[in-house]
Amino acid sequence: MLASFLAIAFALAGAVRPQEARAAAPGTPGPADETLAKLEAGDGNEDAAPRGIVTRASGHPDHPRTLEEIRKSGYIRILTRNNDTSFFIYRGHRMGFDYELGKRLAQRLGIRVDMIVTANWGDMVRDLQRGEGDVIAAEVTVTEARKKEVLFAAPWGRTREVVVYRATAAPVAVPGDLSGKEVHVRRSSAYFETLTELSRTLEARGKPAIRMHAVPEDWETDTILTAVSRGEILYTVADGLLARIHVASFEGLKMGPEISAERELAWAVRPGDVKLKREIDAVFRELRRKPDFNLLRRKYFEEDRTFRKARRHELYASETGTLSPYDAMVRRYAEKHAFDWRLVAAQIYQESHFEPRRKSWAGASGLFQLMPQTARGLGVDDPTDPEQSIRGGLEYMHKLHDHYGDVPDGIERYRFALAAYNTGSGHVDDARRLARADRKDVKKWREVAPYLLRLSQRKYAARTRFGYCRGAEPVDYVRHIDERYAGYAQLVPR
Repeated sequence: MLASFLAIAFALAGAVRPQEARAAAPGTPGPADETLAKLEAGDGNEDAAPRGIVTRASGHPDHPRTLEEIRKSGYIRILTRNNDTSFFIYRGHRMGFDYELGKRLAQRLGIRVDMIVTANWGDMVRDLQRGEGDVIAAEVTVTEARKKEVLFAAPWGRTREVVVYRATAAPVAVPGDLSGKEVHVRRSSAYFETLTELSRTLEARGKPAIRMHAVPEDWETDTILTAVSRGEILYTVADGLLARIHVASFEGLKMGPEISAERELAWAVRPGDVKLKREIDAVFRELRRKPDFNLLRRKYFEEDRTFRKARRHELYASETGTLSPYDAMVRRYAEKHAFDWRLVAAQIYQESHFEPRRKSWAGASGLFQLMPQTARGLGVDDPTDPEQSIRGGLEYMHKLHDHYGDVPDGIERYRFALAAYNTGSGHVDDARRLARADRKDVKKWREVAPYLLRLSQRKYAARTRFGYCRGAEPVDYVRHIDERYAGYAQLVPR
């Protein structure tokens, strides 16, 4: 638990490097911020977004552009969603299935890509028709109703809708088990249509109807699934692609039966925009000839983004005083920054389980799971080299620690640095701004953590600079390191 740091005889304030604290509001630029921004931005990499996440839809119509106008302008505007598959910021870097494919399309056209996040799902078609965007790219299911509004490109994938439910709820083994149950989905989603048809079928058989509840239109599917994992909602429906990611990543979720026929997923353009459709089709066709497309698909829809299923860490510290094969290196570099080496070891375990060649779904690698651009910014030539990774990881942690110099308590400051290491300082700063607006103490992690969780909800994320964040991950990250450190400190006396 978060309080476990305090239960240990450990004064982190004296164990971390003393700094000249800079009293400043969260997010105010300071001496360490320029270096930190360069690291999180990939040392000038144009794909990163240290200053902000995306262009947001303005609400003012432009005009529908032809392919020739798009090329002449030098950019293509892709309407998308700020979620954990389409487009998001991870450790300061722009990522997402649709973002990476959007870059490929822009490269083919010889221009740049401008990702535009719409306020909600229902606005995407409207914004496309009004000319605020040129393409819709957001795991859109092809339906007959939608074919009347947009021109779909060739489908890039197929999926079926499945039931997802809280593990403690009554199980759903067959579609009919939804009879009489409350199921939460967006009204504008294809899921709502499927549930409506299923409910009518059940009623025709003399069974109670499904009690459908419409969630806010700005809720992403992953927002709903996260609510199910927490027990706030018991039942929902999702595409199988998204459901598998969340069931693998979050405890408390179960995947039930399929309730729809196979459906196609495709990008969309305005009706009649045949030339742009052909360019999109060409990009996907070319990618399918190489391993690239399957690699992207696995990266965003199949990889387990946590280490929940990794082997259990066998700890013999009580007998040997050893936490890993790298204890000597960890001690040496931790001492350089005046960090408790056991705390550093707990963080490394959380990152890589002490496996120096481990590589994450996002491309991070090594003991400290450094992103490639961040590693280059830290002078780390080979992230899989244990010593380079430890040196670079701790230098980065030191910069993050400096970034939160307005937090006087060393324990609290390290917690903020851990959260920023996991998700990027931009999201943590956004959470602090939201907390400050509610008059919370932004120098205490427990006051800010709930606001980081809220960044997975559109109504909060839309008010921030860096947008959507799967906030449960950094919050859990801090908690797990906190708890593991408590065990390490008990087993290995300082």
